[in-house]
Formats: sequence, C-alpha cells, structure tokens
Amino acid sequence: MPDISTYTDYRKFLQDYYEETKAKNPGYSYHLFSVKAGMKSRGFLFNVLHGKRPISRSNIFSLSQAMRLNRYEMEYFENLVAFNQAKNLRERSYFYERFSSIKNSGPKAWKPQIVRNEQFEFYSKIHHSIVRSLIGMYGFKNDYQWLAKRVYPRITPGQAKKSVELLEKLGFVKKQKDGSYTLTGATIATPAEVVNLAVQNFHKQAGELALKALGDLPGDKRNITGVTLGISSDIYKTICEEVQAFRTRLLQIAEADRNADEVYQLNFQFFPVSKSAPERKHP
Repeated sequence: MPDISTYTDYRKFLQDYYEETKAKNPGYSYHLFSVKAGMKSRGFLFNVLHGKRPISRSNIFSLSQAMRLNRYEMEYFENLVAFNQAKNLRERSYFYERFSSIKNSGPKAWKPQIVRNEQFEFYSKIHHSIVRSLIGMYGFKNDYQWLAKRVYPRITPGQAKKSVELLEKLGFVKKQKDGSYTLTGATIATPAEVVNLAVQNFHKQAGELALKALGDLPGDKRNITGVTLGISSDIYKTICEEVQAFRTRLLQIAEADRNADEVYQLNFQFFPVSKSAPERKHP
C-alpha cells in the first residue's frame, strides 16, 4: 500500500491505493472498493476520487477500515481530509500542522517528516525571515533582547530565541565554536506542498505589515505606490514575467550590497479588481 505519510492530497492517496490494488487484482473495481467500505452508492467513490463530492467523518472511518489503516495512519488520513476540505486559510493551517506533527508510535506506525512542519513554521511567521536577514548582516551571539529590538514590529526576546533555534534546526544558520551564529547560505529550498500553504500565511502577514507601515512610518522610510491597469490575460502573463525578472535583479543588487544595515520587505501584489465581461453574442 502507498505510504500515506508522503501525501498532502487524500484523493491522490485513494486513487493510488485503488490503482495499486487493481494492478495486483485485475478484478478489483470502484464498486468492490465501495462495497468493502460499506458504501451503498455505486458511484460514490468514483465521484470522490474525481473531486465531485467530499467525504464525511463516517466515510473516513469506513474507508480506513477497507484499506486496513492502522490507528496512526487513520489519524493522519482524517486530518488530511479535513485539510483538503477546509474552507479557509486558518482551517487549512490548523489541519496541516495536525497531520504534520503526528509522532511515530506503535509497531506498524511510520515516522512523518517533521521537518515539513518546521519549514512550514519558518514561512508562516514573517519574523523568522527577518531574524535570518539580521543574522546575515550583523552576525549574532546570545543577545536576544538586542535581536528582538531590531525586528519591526517588535518581537519578544523569547520569540527571537525560538526563531534562532528554528533557523539552526533547519540548517539556515550555524552556531560557531565561540557561540556566535552565521548564515549557512543565501538560498532556501522547501517542498512545494509546504510553500503553497505557508506562503499564503506569509503574504497575509506581509500585507498586514504594509498597512501598519503606512500608518506608523514616515514617508522617507517607506515607498508605497500602486497603479490600476486595464489589460488582457496575455499582457497579465507578460507583466508577471517582468515582475519575476525585476525580483531577480533586486536579489542580485541586495546580494552585492556590502553595507547593508537594515531589513526591508518588498511586496508584489497584482490581482484583478473587476470581473471579465461575458462575450456578447452577435446576431
């Protein structure tokens, strides 16, 4: 059976389980799978696998029994379903952390990649990236009060300490023999399923931070502008490519700056503020 701990989409897991079982037993079918799960509707499972309907908590138990999941796999499956069917970012974040933090226990249990949860934590709290940049510019050694004061908006020394511990655990900073910390590299790579969720939290916080800066910081310490454009979908793609090229150029400029003494946040937000008009039918 496929290892459920590697999945972030329960429908993909069910589909892979079905295909793997059918490969071993050509007579296996959606109907047989449904019967083993105690489903009365013959088309229920097919509709679930093709995203046409959700599954309930009782369905989760029945499917788990049919696939002979152990208690830990069933718990993962339950939270995975809740994650995929969550209606908002807060719910998705909650259930992601739930299925990512399940511990290894029992003779048949598996050990999930806890590092995923740690990486999620890095991206979901914007001050971690700020702390990382500060360490890159100044280095750091034990003075968490100083580090906390350098972050805007201010964090507590306790938060600064936890941030440094997280960065070290992820390998983003390294503790030297004298107790100081330095960056291990300029590039961070994270699994796509982590970024896709955590980046929503990151951008949400970055947007809130921009609003705060608009009211708190003087004009010479912020640059907030915007334009409203009437464009086609093709030009939208072209502008996105230009933004990406500009981001790359900015990273190169920042990387070459040997006199950096402050951390800035630059947000790119490009979204529609109108709805496309339906095509008119000509007589």
